[in-house]
Amino acid sequence: MSVAPLMLHGVDLAVQYMRVISPHLDPATFTGQIGHLTGGAGHNMVILAQAPADYAEAVKKVQAEEQLGWLTTLGTHFIGLFQQGGTVFVGFVTGIIPTLVVLMTAFYALIGLVGEERVHGAARAAGQWEITRYTVMPILAVFFLTNPMAYTFGTFLDEKYKPAFYDSAVSFVHPPLGLFPHVNPGEYFVWGGMLVALLDLEKAGKVPPNYHVTVAIAYLIVGVIVILLKGMVTQRITAFLAKRQGIEL
Repeated sequence: MSVAPLMLHGVDLAVQYMRVISPHLDPATFTGQIGHLTGGAGHNMVILAQAPADYAEAVKKVQAEEQLGWLTTLGTHFIGLFQQGGTVFVGFVTGIIPTLVVLMTAFYALIGLVGEERVHGAARAAGQWEITRYTVMPILAVFFLTNPMAYTFGTFLDEKYKPAFYDSAVSFVHPPLGLFPHVNPGEYFVWGGMLVALLDLEKAGKVPPNYHVTVAIAYLIVGVIVILLKGMVTQRITAFLAKRQGIEL
């Protein structure tokens, strides 16, 4: 038997042996032992033997990251949206919601003390003139009866004024939220979204302190102007349509 086949057989056995014991050996120690025996050539042999496996593992890892990276990003931002919403909700629970409950209780008690008949009498008086019909009357209705009971104040008006009053009243259930959140607690988020942004700006020093109060007052004033204009316009539109269709209101 020639020497070459024996050498090849020995090398094959050595490779198989290395595959079996390599998970249980310290690479540094193993490399040092071979290097000591072979004068440094063993170090290069181990690197060459390990390189293909490490390279293949690295390629698989990169491919997995590329395939799952966008899914991970999407999932992180998706759940982050709800986590931020939960943070805002916790702020409401410890801040505005107790205040809202106390305000609602106080104003309902005020209505009970004043008496519904007196409130209704003020509504009848406010409905006599156009400027008060679409300012004072909707304000009283929304302030005392809140949404959606505020629209019942329309019973004190003639039929020809009811559509315009409704247009004014329904447009005024949001502007007072910054100062009187009890008027429409179910839709407080309309003002709450702006409030969160304004408070963040105040903390950052980009707007003056208590700037959200100034915005709330401006929101209320603009709301009064808008409901007056809408009431006057809707009253004339109602009269025009009734006349064109031959309806007497």
